[in-house]
Amino acid sequence: MRDVFVEIDWLMARIDDPRLRIVDARNVPHGGNIVMPSGREQYHRGHLPNAIYLDYADELADPATPYATRVAPPERFASALGSKGIGDDAIVVAYDEGTIPFATRIVWMLEFYGHTDAYVLAGGLRSWMLTGHVLSEDEPAFAPATFTPQTQTQLRASRDEVLDIAKGRSHAQLLDTQRDTTYAQRDWDIAGAVRLSGSALLEDTNGGRIAAPATLEAMIAQRRLDKAQRTIVSCGSGVSAAGSFYALQAAGFTDVAVYDGSWMEWSHDGLPTVAKTPSLFGGSIPVPSPPSTPKI
Repeated sequence: MRDVFVEIDWLMARIDDPRLRIVDARNVPHGGNIVMPSGREQYHRGHLPNAIYLDYADELADPATPYATRVAPPERFASALGSKGIGDDAIVVAYDEGTIPFATRIVWMLEFYGHTDAYVLAGGLRSWMLTGHVLSEDEPAFAPATFTPQTQTQLRASRDEVLDIAKGRSHAQLLDTQRDTTYAQRDWDIAGAVRLSGSALLEDTNGGRIAAPATLEAMIAQRRLDKAQRTIVSCGSGVSAAGSFYALQAAGFTDVAVYDGSWMEWSHDGLPTVAKTPSLFGGSIPVPSPPSTPKI
């Protein structure tokens, strides 16, 4: 397993490499009721020098599913990256605020399309500023580049694969990893899901870094999860799921996939749900679904 999170010293050691592309991944929570400036507005107010902006829910999303922020098909994805100067040889370092893990979403998308020379700046913008580095308001322009998608299908779970779990036809593990703030706004879970907080897997108090190994092990043991079993992570719109994907890999899980349609797609399509009932570790106990599935 590769080490996805890198510190500022790592970035500074490569800052003059012409292949380096720094990506501002800041955005807003989708599927919740949190009001904040758009990611693009945040970018224009100040960003890392020479950083470009990419919107996972717009430029890199599938227009065929406007009700969910699924990753774009390969041609659209390649065009979006190539137009920003991200080609096959690029070293990509994505960052966010160090809280909501938008940067991991960008990095997971890149890895899904076979580009593994992509990393998350640990601590994000906050760490950059706390270490005395300056921000810029200039928007760089890079020459167009060629990005060649090489789809890694095993890293993404389809709606049908999750439906097999909900219907009891699969032994795969399904984890709901939506962050606590937006998860609290829902009354329902995907049937068959076990709650494992994305806010606990990636810690806000530590700049959005992966929780300590002992903390991860305790959460995994509490839920009796099998690291060798196929494990699918879901959330609201695929952001926390991407962060959780890397946290579970760091904990030793060998077959992890992101259901990037997540709750936004699931609720939109009226698929099997259960009411959230608090358990000893913040999960849910299944109860029968109502005749019609509530929407978010």
